[in-house]
Amino acid sequence: MNDGLFGIIAMKIKKGEISLVAIIYTILWLLAALKFADRNWEKYYPTLLFAALSNSLYELICYQHQLWQMEPNGLKVSMIPILLLVLIGMPISSWIYLSNYPRNSKLRRQAVYIILFTGLFVLLEFLSVKWGSITYHNGWNLLWSAFFDIIMFVMLRIHYRKPLFGLMMSIPYTGILMIIFDIGFDKMK
Repeated sequence: MNDGLFGIIAMKIKKGEISLVAIIYTILWLLAALKFADRNWEKYYPTLLFAALSNSLYELICYQHQLWQMEPNGLKVSMIPILLLVLIGMPISSWIYLSNYPRNSKLRRQAVYIILFTGLFVLLEFLSVKWGSITYHNGWNLLWSAFFDIIMFVMLRIHYRKPLFGLMMSIPYTGILMIIFDIGFDKMK
């Protein structure tokens, strides 16, 4: 078993060297959507666009002052991991998240669901950092990502229920992060 493709992958995992993480995650999110996402995707569509647009705005706002950066990680073009995240990863993961959200449950169960999804995202990001597909800059770290993910999942749910209110709530949150991490308009693309 150590010969061949699976042997090579196993050795690279042992050494902490995984290439093409963005492609692997994209395939995993697509497979997860087949199993866990609601087939009535149209009702989630505005919030899926919100997730993709929010991620795109990060790339524009932080163009010259990255907090985290998707690395090519074995791909020839560095934009590919970003496009996979913006166009597939964020919308599909948001679709799965919203499809299974415990709507009619008590607040405690909803909080546990958000924490579980945050934990999944933090785990995937931890592995991405370990495997060299994400790097941190300008004071960002995994703890900030965990905080960000909690807020992001709350905002996705708010946007799904009340889109205009969700958009309005995103503005001060973005502003606060821009102040904390010294992201001025001069650093935008």
